[in-house]
Amino acid sequence: MSQAPAVDRPSRSGNSTGNARRDELADMLFGYIGGLKRRLMASVPEELKGEFGGVTWHQVGALEQLRAATETSSGATMNEIARMQQCALSSASALVDRMIRLGFAERLSDVDDRRIIRIVPTHLGLQMLDRFDEARKAVSLEALASLSDKDLEQLVRLMGKIVDWPEPGHTPGHPKEAAHD
Repeated sequence: MSQAPAVDRPSRSGNSTGNARRDELADMLFGYIGGLKRRLMASVPEELKGEFGGVTWHQVGALEQLRAATETSSGATMNEIARMQQCALSSASALVDRMIRLGFAERLSDVDDRRIIRIVPTHLGLQMLDRFDEARKAVSLEALASLSDKDLEQLVRLMGKIVDWPEPGHTPGHPKEAAHD
């Protein structure tokens, strides 16, 4: 098992050698993350590309968030989608409009207040997500095949530490909500 090189933590005295190495390692990490994402995107089976060729990865991510929203409530409002996507309301509206045109989502009136419109995935959208989930899992298992169980557990633990790092304004010990994209 190869191990990552030792990393000097930045000291209060401003150790520039340690900072330079951490900068280099951070660049390498995000390069690997980008490469992994490209590898996963390129691995979508051809039949899915043909069947759902009009869908983008951004739309898949939004549909995953909508699916999660329907598990805890009756869908998501446009403001909630904009917040989940971390984008402007106009961008969220354009995203939802495209997913509706493709038949992956629909607008429904709220049962308690007809002025509120909720966005939910359609049956076709949920089917597409299930197929993408299956393909993503198969590709992930193939990509991780070279890692031992111990290495994989360590990778997952370390990635969890990065994802759960509190954002400014959050109390340490209270992990932020995991991203779904």
